[in-house]
Amino acid sequence: MLTGGCAIERKRLGILFMVLSCVPYAALFAVPFMPLSTSESAVTVTVLIVLGETLFAIGGLIAGRSLLERFRSKLIPSRFRRKKPSTDSEE
Repeated sequence: MLTGGCAIERKRLGILFMVLSCVPYAALFAVPFMPLSTSESAVTVTVLIVLGETLFAIGGLIAGRSLLERFRSKLIPSRFRRKKPSTDSEE
């Protein structure tokens, strides 16, 4: 059984992995400025994307399913758009 303190440490470690998963995505912006051939750039981009997704998944496994679901529900892009008020006025 996990004690309260250990569970909190696991959650923090999981969050750390989720935050670190942003680093490979940020590194994608540097790829066009690197002296790489087209095929090398393609491989580098692919590796960075897979690394970012893997770090996020590991963080989710460590932190727990409930935290992962809560984190992803807040990052749904459709929630970023504001709903326009309806202009259907009948006069």
